Amino acid sequence: MTHVTEDDQIIETTAEPLQQYLKEKAGVGANAVKSAKPTRALAFRPLNRQPLAMLTILDDGSREEGETVRIRDSKFSIGREKGTLTIPFDSDMSGQHVELCCQKLKGRFRWYLIDRKSTNGTFVRGMRASLFRDTELLLGSRRYLFRLPSASHALQETQSLQTQSYRAPQRTLLEQLVPQLSEVGVRDEEPVSFALGGTEMLLGSDSHCELSIEHDPFISPKHARFFQDEQQRWRIEDQKSLNGVWIRVKKFAMDKPTEFQLGQQRFRFQPSIA
Repeated sequence: MTHVTEDDQIIETTAEPLQQYLKEKAGVGANAVKSAKPTRALAFRPLNRQPLAMLTILDDGSREEGETVRIRDSKFSIGREKGTLTIPFDSDMSGQHVELCCQKLKGRFRWYLIDRKSTNGTFVRGMRASLFRDTELLLGSRRYLFRLPSASHALQETQSLQTQSYRAPQRTLLEQLVPQLSEVGVRDEEPVSFALGGTEMLLGSDSHCELSIEHDPFISPKHARFFQDEQQRWRIEDQKSLNGVWIRVKKFAMDKPTEFQLGQQRFRFQPSIA
């Protein structure tokens, strides 16, 4: 099995299907006819400074509407108490939670979302993502931890050579043999835990899903698919769920429109405005 590290993690944001659709409508692709020269002049764009970016502080329950902030600096910070933007009423947000930073590398401007060691983390909405050891996911209203099997399994040595009566193996020992999806942050109730057997499993509120979560109203009937790719690496894929699949990140390159969540607040970031 190929081991995937955090640095190898690939998250495809929900912008991919929209951009592909727009390209097809515009005739851009393998079958598009390339013009020898432009049919009209291009609108002026700055070439020697970073492009204007736009951040939308989304209204509750919306992916489109909200307060829009235009970013004209190379750094923009968000927090509950400190930052360019503060959201004081969100107690799940850290005092200084994240920083949006624009860097110029090899002549190209690139925006990064950087978590500032926040208590509750920074989550990016993804259409598809690779999973590595201890990846934290936000699905519906709950958080889950993806755990890979241990590299080695410490089996208890038999203390006696004499024949012993049968004893069932401990559940904790069996759990070390397959990946686990475990609920985190649960205080007053028993946390949910799933064993990911096989190569593909569906998670959703539908009782027919292998990973059935019926108690969470924010989970879609078929919410997400867990599967192994050709290299036997585990991945997660959103199944057009209403509330999405969110992956915790420490640093994420926002080359395309990106949705992210801090505490209970969601945002949409547009790296450049045409």
